[in-house]
Amino acid sequence: MASQSPTSTIPLTAYPTTPYFADDVEWITAYLDIHVLSTASMVYAYILWIILAIIVFGCAASHLLGPTTSSLGARWYKWAVRRRTWRKQHALRIAQQRGDPHRQPLPLPSNAQILTLTVLVIATMALAFVGPDYFAPGSRIWNAWWTSGNRTGLIAFALFPLCVLLALKAPPFAVLALPFVAQLHFDKLAWIHKWIGRLIWLLSALHVALWSVQLLVEKRSSTGQFVYTYAFQYRNFIYGWIAFGVMTLLVASSFRPIRQLHYELFYCLHILLVPLTLIFSALHHPPVWYWCWAALAVWAGERLWRSIWWMQANGYFGGMVAPPPSNRLHKVPTRNGDARPEALEMSNLRSPTSPSKLRHYSSPSAPKFAIDVHQARTTTKVSFGASGRYVAPPGFAHAELLPGRTVRLRLITPGYLPWAPGQHFLLRVPAVSGLTTHPFTNATVCDQEAPTDEGRELVFLIRAKNGWTKRLWDTVAQMVARGHGHVPGESLPASYDVPGRGVLLRTYVDGPFGSAARARWGSYSTVLIVAGGSGVSFGLSILQYMCLCLAGRDGQSLGGKKGGWGQPGFRTTRVRFVWLVREFSHIQWCATLLRRCMSMIPASELQVDIFVTNVKPSLNRLSDMHYLPDSPDGLAPPVPRFAREERNVLRKKRDRPSSIASIDDSDTDSFVDLSYYTGDFNEGGELGHEEHVLDLTNFEGDDDTALPGESQFNQTVKREGKLRRAASQSALALLSKGKRKRPVEHPPMPTQMPPSPSTVRLVDYSTSLEESSPTYEGSPNDGPFEQDIGTLTSPHSGSSSTTVLSPDAPFPTSTPTLRLHESYPPGEALSSPSSSSGIPMLARPRSTASHVSEYSDAGSLAALVAEIDTKGGDHLRLELDELEMQDVGIVAEHARPGKPKLDRILEDEVGRARGPILVGCCGPLSLNAMMRKTIAAQIDPGRIRRGDLSGSITLISEDFEY
Repeated sequence: MASQSPTSTIPLTAYPTTPYFADDVEWITAYLDIHVLSTASMVYAYILWIILAIIVFGCAASHLLGPTTSSLGARWYKWAVRRRTWRKQHALRIAQQRGDPHRQPLPLPSNAQILTLTVLVIATMALAFVGPDYFAPGSRIWNAWWTSGNRTGLIAFALFPLCVLLALKAPPFAVLALPFVAQLHFDKLAWIHKWIGRLIWLLSALHVALWSVQLLVEKRSSTGQFVYTYAFQYRNFIYGWIAFGVMTLLVASSFRPIRQLHYELFYCLHILLVPLTLIFSALHHPPVWYWCWAALAVWAGERLWRSIWWMQANGYFGGMVAPPPSNRLHKVPTRNGDARPEALEMSNLRSPTSPSKLRHYSSPSAPKFAIDVHQARTTTKVSFGASGRYVAPPGFAHAELLPGRTVRLRLITPGYLPWAPGQHFLLRVPAVSGLTTHPFTNATVCDQEAPTDEGRELVFLIRAKNGWTKRLWDTVAQMVARGHGHVPGESLPASYDVPGRGVLLRTYVDGPFGSAARARWGSYSTVLIVAGGSGVSFGLSILQYMCLCLAGRDGQSLGGKKGGWGQPGFRTTRVRFVWLVREFSHIQWCATLLRRCMSMIPASELQVDIFVTNVKPSLNRLSDMHYLPDSPDGLAPPVPRFAREERNVLRKKRDRPSSIASIDDSDTDSFVDLSYYTGDFNEGGELGHEEHVLDLTNFEGDDDTALPGESQFNQTVKREGKLRRAASQSALALLSKGKRKRPVEHPPMPTQMPPSPSTVRLVDYSTSLEESSPTYEGSPNDGPFEQDIGTLTSPHSGSSSTTVLSPDAPFPTSTPTLRLHESYPPGEALSSPSSSSGIPMLARPRSTASHVSEYSDAGSLAALVAEIDTKGGDHLRLELDELEMQDVGIVAEHARPGKPKLDRILEDEVGRARGPILVGCCGPLSLNAMMRKTIAAQIDPGRIRRGDLSGSITLISEDFEY
């Protein structure tokens, strides 16, 4: 195409005549110059961008105004949020018979995405074909071969800048990611970027096809040959074919199978072919090449901007530059050598809304921290503070091997790098790959007021699949097996030593990216976080952010929106964290982060539920689970009386017959689905096709191969949680009957941990739950809860031996001793908001395993996990940190076998909520689709119309695909 001069007034027909030229090149040049669109005919491209500008303005206004709740909007969202997946009939059964690895179903776009794409295609095709193609004084041409071909090419050119803008990741060049526009990043725009790229290719293919017909139907009058015979003598015509060929290769390399199996190839081809496509397209038709140059300019500008930002973040412009910490920052106390980390004690937690000094039951399984939450919220700024663990040199990642073939990377960038909760980064590890970067979600928050640089520590949980992640696992495993603390050739700063566990890897970070930055987490009454598998990284970041905000921190200092507890506009009163995970041992991925959150927020404000899907119950339980309200595997943390009474009141207020009013506080199995244990998959699942439980926990390509000894580790963690839950419920049951007994002295405790290598001491017990049921010893106590409640011991407490867990060995026979540790402030009792006679909330008992392992030299994880052969023929042992293992024990109480009934969980939160609800979700696409279906079912426009905003539910999900 070439634009006709605006001064030309020669009217054209559908088949204009070309003047005679003896030279072939001159003739074809004249022919193509005549068959062009006039300047006025470019109006369709401008109309396209006017429409796009209006849409962007509307999105920006909606974003700046914040979330609104209306029955009409809820009705639209109820339909728009749904998403489906598709799988061939009997595909799982056939794959199982063949022994093929599990594959996720094919994801389909959400209803909103389908509607958006449909409108986009219809509008684009209308601009390409509706109305006259050619405008000029005295001439209007409709739908000739060459005019239609030129018009499709024009719209394709006009879409180039849009396609590139949607692919950019870093503001200010990524215009839609600017905070004052829509703050939509590439993770939410990737799907439309791909489809616009395909639409450009389709329009270009139509342009080629229509012009090919034009050149084949017309002949040169002087020779009688088809015009196509001479077209390849025109240089710009050749440029056009090169551009179309390069674009075809670009689009073909972007399809899902190639991206998943050969991501590095896809990435490199994208970097190479995008500028080539734009350059040759511009050379093909100079009169409209400004569309191509504009697209190329923003693409190159963003690359340059990111390069400068990347160099700053990775220390090329100097050392760490960060704002000074606040003088009023308060660090959450950590455990000392004299404390019992597993003992749950009451904290002085005053209700911020009640004038009375009401005390709340502190978070289940959390260690006691002497923090007055009300005082901390109003007078101090709470921070997670230093973890006391090894801190890697800036620019180096501390890589640790975890169960589930997972690598945890912890690093602090040399340059100051802020981020919002839930955002992701692009990582490049030279020891694994010299050029390519890969996206991973960070599991922490950016605490800009933390007392140490650990407040800005990045944590990534990377599970081995194929390709880069597998090479990362192999690299770290070989280094650990060979005793290499860091990669040879990567020199460490002089003041840093190699870690006792794990290895150091030079790591470069690019980012942050992600549309989670636009979320107003504190604008909702309840925040429900649902994560599947390694998607827990997203959930952890949000959880830490919400816990700090509930503890009185301003979200703006944590990378989020302004607001925190007690500040105007902050409405959140409850957070629930639900994690679907494949194995009990995977709890270790993030046990420390979870324990920190649980220690900061009372149980009335934070509930943590972990569901382990790869634990098959006994046949008796499968047959009786519909009749028994509870079972050892399903024991739940205790619920205070005021919480039970509050829940009963809420149930009575529910106006739907499908409410969970029939579920009492002890029937926590109502939130667990065990039916899938009768088979590996079911034919008619909630998503409308054959389903497998792996769909909810495993991303495509996740390696579920268990390391030697890992199954025994799973059983140990499972039993730890079961015994904790049993002791907790038994203790509360006894207290509710008023059976307070005289305390029995505890055995002497060491003032600190005995010296030992950085391994985890583990013991196990083969006693059944019945054998270890706690009983009271001693006489009644006359004091009103001012002294220790007492010691609960097993009837067989005389035998409290410990046994080292050897790899794949049967469980030993030893009897645990359960102890309850209580430390209420003298003279004070716990009162219930619903009753004048308060019931004391018993401290969380520590299980025997953790109790004994705290001061026993009876083995380590090295004895639990056998040596395995690495790729290079070396032997490998896994080790865990002592304090981290204590955190695993604490968090294990919240881990139960089974698949959660997400609809029941969301319904329960709707019943509790006093306002709109926000659901944050990250996991496999099947989990995302299931949550969307569940949310759509719970959205109730009628409730909103009656003024009950609990019928409004918003989803913030991370489901990007590069």
